[in-house]
Amino acid sequence: MLVPDLSLQTIVQSLKDYIDTSHYNESEDRLKIMNYYEGINLEEEVMKYFDPNALQFAPTLTLNITKKLIDARYIAYKSAPERMADDRYLERLGDLDQDMIEVDRLTGLLGTIAVLRYYDEDKDRLDSHIITDFEPIFEQNNPDPIGIVYPLFSHGDMKAEEQQFVYWSNESHFKIKKSGEVIHVNDEDINPFGVVPIVYSHLYPMLGNEFIRTGKGKMVANANLMYNVFGTQLSLGNMYQSLGQSVLTGVDESTRLKMDVSKMLVLPEGANYSIVSPSGSLDQIRQNMKFIIETTADALHLKMKWGDDTSSTSGEHQRIMEVDLTEAVMSDFERFRKFEKQRFQLDKTILETNNININDEYSVDFSEPHIPASPQQEREEWLWKWDNGLASKKDWFKHYNPDFTDEEIDEVMAEVEEQTQPQQPEQPQAQTLVERLVQNG
Repeated sequence: MLVPDLSLQTIVQSLKDYIDTSHYNESEDRLKIMNYYEGINLEEEVMKYFDPNALQFAPTLTLNITKKLIDARYIAYKSAPERMADDRYLERLGDLDQDMIEVDRLTGLLGTIAVLRYYDEDKDRLDSHIITDFEPIFEQNNPDPIGIVYPLFSHGDMKAEEQQFVYWSNESHFKIKKSGEVIHVNDEDINPFGVVPIVYSHLYPMLGNEFIRTGKGKMVANANLMYNVFGTQLSLGNMYQSLGQSVLTGVDESTRLKMDVSKMLVLPEGANYSIVSPSGSLDQIRQNMKFIIETTADALHLKMKWGDDTSSTSGEHQRIMEVDLTEAVMSDFERFRKFEKQRFQLDKTILETNNININDEYSVDFSEPHIPASPQQEREEWLWKWDNGLASKKDWFKHYNPDFTDEEIDEVMAEVEEQTQPQQPEQPQAQTLVERLVQNG
């Protein structure tokens, strides 16, 4: 949304026009994608493609493939990164790592999201509010947004005209109803921070003049819909092909036959009875379902493994398959390093506004994803580390058993060492002088 000037009257009118006209239409696609990710209205989407009467005899398929694929792909924060900064800052980060897991996933899903940062005085910590439905505000000839407006969702029985929207700019902050009524959050509608307390997370750099990027969610949601439609079709096909359709010819419509599996069916003269199963290959539908998900997963640098897959995959081939995802995650680290620095600068401003001063030192070290090696390669790597004094057997044990405490590891290793200790041969007892004399005759 472009605002020609920043006078309060102009801003309010622009916001009202935006709310009245474009907002709900523009956010419809993102809302549909979010519904797929959260597993909402999946059955309703499938039923659009079938006669409701047909679905009386078979269940619809409503699997949430979208969340499964998105969560599997976007794992930059699966292992919490190490942040080096002022202790006064680190101790106020709260649930940041958990928030960033969601930021990573939703950025991949939608392409661009907004993250509101604020200070919780009661808990004495910083916190986040992830915003998926919003409109950035621009001024003439400025590619960076100078403000933002987003809906403040409230209880379901709120009247449409009472729906509130939040507005932020570097100078101002207030709420506005759909009716255009301004709700003041302070006496002069002032933004106390002097900057918009929002950090934007983008899936990729801006191309052209589109600030809000397109994520992978639409592609995955469409594949999810096709998968569920084919699955429902398969369910119907199994029902009709297993039972078949009774066909009676050579009689008028008024003829009624009494059918009983325990008795012989007697047909009138000239009548013919048969059970017809519909043509078509159910196996082809199954193959189509697998193809849809496999190609979608491949676009996300993922590989699908099906429950009925009995093919043998070598360790080296499996390793190569994982390298693609590893490299994709490594590229995610680069954009999140930029995000982390932007968030830190915003957090510093917010804390200083609340009389909490921290220094400027900040860096982040992401846990690099591990590229799986073959068993032989892993053995050789650990043996090399042991021979060169870079690791101990305890390090090896802890690597493969991260949930064990040091005490538990010491106990297990002591037990293993005792069981594998080679048995010492029995030492002959020393003979007395008399025994030796007797022995020597």
